Amino acid sequence: MQPVNNFRHCVGTLILFGSLVTAGFTHAREGDLNQPIDVKADKSEFDEKAGTQTLSGNVEISQGTMKISADEIAISLKDNALHTITGTGSPIGFEQENDSGDVMKGEAESIIYDAIAGTLTLKGAATLSQPRQNLVSDLIVFDARTQKVKAEGGGSTGRVSIQILPPSSTGSQ
Repeated sequence: MQPVNNFRHCVGTLILFGSLVTAGFTHAREGDLNQPIDVKADKSEFDEKAGTQTLSGNVEISQGTMKISADEIAISLKDNALHTITGTGSPIGFEQENDSGDVMKGEAESIIYDAIAGTLTLKGAATLSQPRQNLVSDLIVFDARTQKVKAEGGGSTGRVSIQILPPSSTGSQ
């Protein structure tokens, strides 16, 4: 197993999760996936025997217009293949422009991408927003295989909050 090759593959998959989360919204900028991946962290540790890569302390990952910030990102391999990516932060955040130039943003206390199940879970004060549409919930689960987003309430209100702004009127007074 080569740590650098596996790490680049895992981080590339991590970058995809931003596009997965926002699939229910406007699509992410397609050209971003062809851009180099830049990773910065205070510390990086690869445990070949356990099959884990841990980035910690001011983790910043970018690829084109996609930006992810976290306190810690842990990447787990199983049988030399990506298994899970877990991110935690205060909060963990991501943003990306779509092809129209609109910025999509999200944040949560933790994010778990399960490569086997094809699911991305945002937990704890989770938000997804783009111009004219916002989703707030304690738990948001995106299933990449079925292209479905499920949100469950929690926290102080125990409810899911969705706000969709009406189309702006142009030329009418």
